Order: sequence, then structure tokens, then C-alpha cells
Amino acid sequence: MIPLHHDAHFTFRFADDRIIPRFHLEGVKAGQRVSIFKMDPETGKRLGLLATATVGQGGWVDLAKPIVVRAGEGFIAVPFNDPIIRPEQSADHAAIFEVNRLAFGQDAEARLVDALRDGGYVRASLVAETDGQVVGHILFSDLRIITDTGTIPALALAPMAVLPEFQKQGIGSALVRTGLAHCQEQGHRIVIVLGHPNFYPRFGFSAKLAESLSSPFGGGEVWMAAELVPGSLGGVAGQVEYAPPFRVFEK
Repeated sequence: MIPLHHDAHFTFRFADDRIIPRFHLEGVKAGQRVSIFKMDPETGKRLGLLATATVGQGGWVDLAKPIVVRAGEGFIAVPFNDPIIRPEQSADHAAIFEVNRLAFGQDAEARLVDALRDGGYVRASLVAETDGQVVGHILFSDLRIITDTGTIPALALAPMAVLPEFQKQGIGSALVRTGLAHCQEQGHRIVIVLGHPNFYPRFGFSAKLAESLSSPFGGGEVWMAAELVPGSLGGVAGQVEYAPPFRVFEK
């Protein structure tokens, strides 16, 4: 096992096939979390996430499940610091576009962010930053619930994105949790999301709360709402209307 670099990122390359149950990181303290990425053998760039682990005594990292590395290939172990979650700044716009483009594998969501910002519909836009790099983004924009008795203001959570190589490290959860708290502090009461039913309920989103709200994108278990103020959706029924830039996604 030959480490090619001894800096913030530890790279290991092998001349033959190896099954790696543990490895050593020189100078890294016990208790430090690390992410282990597959390495592109040609460029040395990080590819997919292989595992996460915690450094033990003496700098040894024991993996819950051994990783397989083929001859000529390798992996990169990256000590991971909790990201800083902060409001976006104008200097972040290009990085936010790239985060959304790479996370979704297309430009549509990245262009949506720009359109919502340019149209003045954004109520909260936060980024996750680690080691000076923007690695995640979440956006909340104006949304209206049209009822028989009037219009109720709410927020749409969309999009939320994390760079592929930084996913499955808790960054998305940190963005959602901090974003909702930020919106609550601003006095917002209701947030709507169309998202993964195994992810968003842990933050208070519920398909049941959204049952009486008609969605332009289809309903079911992926259509969820959260009350930032308990009882805000009590007795509320109506049609959800997103900001105009969302219309390109409507069915």
C-alpha cells in the first residue's frame, strides 16, 4: 500500500488486486471522520463514494465492509469536517449552478435557481461549504395555496442538491434542517416539497399533511408538507401554485 500524497487528502494506489479491510492515515487524530472515494487511475480525481469511517487509535481506519481495489487503481481518503451552512452570496452563484447541474445530471434545476433568483421569488437560499468549497445548496421560494376563502402564503423547498462526491455524508440533512430553522425564524409557516419519502419525513414533512393540497406535479407519498408553526395546515384545502419559473416542470 503506497500513499502517493501526505496532505489533507490521502491517496493509495496498488500494483495488484487488493481487498482492503483497514488502512493507516499518518498524522490524523483518532475520532476524525473520513470519506473514502474511488480514484480515477488516469487523472487521480475522486469518483464515487466507497465508504465512510472514523479514524481509530494510532491512525488506523477499520472499514465496516472491506473495499476491493483492482491492480493499477486506488482510493482517496478525505478527512471530513462538518460543513458550514450559510446564506448564499453573489460570489456563490456560479458554484451553486455547478452543484445543481452535477447533482441532477442536467441543467434544468440549475437554470430554475437562476430564474427564481432573477424573478425575486427566493425567500431563502443556503449553501454548504467545506474547506472553502461550495458542495451543497438548498432553496426556498414563494408558493401560494389557493383556497375557496383566500390565498395562504407558503414556501416551496426546491431544489436541494449536493455534489455527487459529497453525498451520503449528512450534508443534505444539514441543509434541510438549517434551512427550515432559517425559514421559521423569518416567520414562514408552511413548506411544501416534492421529494424522497424516505428522506424528508425525518424533518417533519408528511404526505398526510399534503393530502388536501392539489399538486401540479402529481401527488402520492412524494408530495409532502411541513408545518413550521403547528396547526398551520389545519382545515386548509386548495390548489398549490408555484412561482412561474416552475411551470416548465408542470405536467
